[in-house]
Amino acid sequence: MEAQNSENRFLRFGSFELDLRSRDLRNGSTRMRLQEQPFEILRLMLERAGDVVTREELRQHLWPNGTFVDFEHSLNAAIKRLRATLGDDADEPKFVETVPRRGYRFIARTTESDASGSQARGAPAPRVRLAVLPFSNLSDDSSQEYFSDGLTEELIAQLGPLCRGQVGIIARWSSMFFKGTLQRAREVGEALRADYLLEGSTRREGSRVRITVRLIETASEAHLWSETYDRNISDWLSVQADVAGRVARSLLRELVPDVRRVAAPEERPAYQAYLKGQYHWAKPGDEGLQAALECVSEAVRLAPDFAAAHGLLSRLRVASAEYYHDLPRRALTVARETATRALEIDSTLSDAHAVLADVQRTLDGDWSGAEAGYAQALALNGSNEQALRALALMLALQGRDSEALACAERARDLDPLCLSVGTALTWTRYIVGDYDGAILDCRHLLEVDPERLSARRVLAAALLQAGRPTEAAAELETALVQADQHPVVLSWLAHLRAVTGDCAAATTLLARARALESSRYVPPFHLALAYTGLGRIDDAFAALDQAWFDRDPSLAGVDADPRFKPLKGDARYAEVLARLNIPGCRAGLAL
Repeated sequence: MEAQNSENRFLRFGSFELDLRSRDLRNGSTRMRLQEQPFEILRLMLERAGDVVTREELRQHLWPNGTFVDFEHSLNAAIKRLRATLGDDADEPKFVETVPRRGYRFIARTTESDASGSQARGAPAPRVRLAVLPFSNLSDDSSQEYFSDGLTEELIAQLGPLCRGQVGIIARWSSMFFKGTLQRAREVGEALRADYLLEGSTRREGSRVRITVRLIETASEAHLWSETYDRNISDWLSVQADVAGRVARSLLRELVPDVRRVAAPEERPAYQAYLKGQYHWAKPGDEGLQAALECVSEAVRLAPDFAAAHGLLSRLRVASAEYYHDLPRRALTVARETATRALEIDSTLSDAHAVLADVQRTLDGDWSGAEAGYAQALALNGSNEQALRALALMLALQGRDSEALACAERARDLDPLCLSVGTALTWTRYIVGDYDGAILDCRHLLEVDPERLSARRVLAAALLQAGRPTEAAAELETALVQADQHPVVLSWLAHLRAVTGDCAAATTLLARARALESSRYVPPFHLALAYTGLGRIDDAFAALDQAWFDRDPSLAGVDADPRFKPLKGDARYAEVLARLNIPGCRAGLAL
């Protein structure tokens, strides 16, 4: 019993609290994710605060005899991850001090209490988590798949604002992973860390649609309630609002007494076009971006007051800038206009607020306004993982490492199986200098999807900074096979070949990238990277000037990316940073 009680404690330092029973680390109300080894290192140091915990003690505790690992590398990586989570600096530590050739010492003041003491101070209770699984299409016509997928998307979108602060809604990418699954509710719940599942089916026949919905508790696999809706297709949106409200009330036990109905167009064709746009946008990467733009633009044309369609269209315009489907400045300008129109119709659209924040940061250089915009988006929908991803990268750009990692981890917690969310976390780790963590996360992503080009790019960048250029080159060569005419990959590989001494190959790769300018937009920021590797400094600054004029979203990464270090001694570099107007003078990489 004494051993059990010893673990029922809370250790506090600074603004942090470590719960030894649940193994949770919190910074205020924010839960910080710690992997097993960093957690154990922190626990040992907190329990012996002020004393040196030797490297040999850590080895015996974490890697006992018979465990075959590269101890020095593994321990250094774990300490780096711990410091990144705490926002600590090895040179000027607030918490973890390195004692040369001996070990580590925890130097901050600590306090301790048992569970009852923490509860008296109102420690936050864990939130309920709900996953909306993809609805099955039972119609004979397989082309109606977008209706069932659309219902899934809309329920996720509506439940986020309805349940904010009380229920965490698992984001769409992770939910869609279980489309057509035969796994049991308990297994799905464990995979998504979800307390409840909402599942169902749709059957459309002519102008009629039947929707069946079930709410399931994952632990017991008990069906808490089920409903069937038989409606005319023109009443589709009111059915969604009705279902969303019923789920919210069931979970919150009447804490949401007034369920808002989402403003919707009367025109059935507009809503069908909107659903098709969502369907295409749910495809990996930018595969469905152009088709999604066409569908959602048609929805807006048919129904000019359709707020949700304007909101989605603004998000697609930002994606056009990030994936270089359009000149970024032009795409971002249109995104601002479209998001503003969406909020004129419905000021509570979380995604539209997040888009305006994207535009303020990238187009205007208004970082404080952007941060306020992301905060507003999350206040309206705490499950908006896109806003969390963008905020995480923005915070990392400013050197606010612990806050950035907390946001990125929270986004992954909401969408644990989404590869885009996982990639955002790897970029965040790269920006804060946790190259080993970025490498590990990228390897995991590529095990799931070897075609994930953005993960392979950040893996190559992290490997280069970790002193493993041969492995980095192999990753970029693989990426080039997967995307032969990709100007970013060509530019990155040109940089790597140049800095490893093969300038002839680098020049050829750069020429291949420039040759694409006649048929598509080639982002000058990435060309600047290749010029930097080749030592063509004037060309590099000319490309950075063009990137600023184009408002390339990646330009904010110039100061955070060590590959641009050769430019920092030039007087023109300060001018580049002054234009970006980044608080803290650290930038990051766009996805």
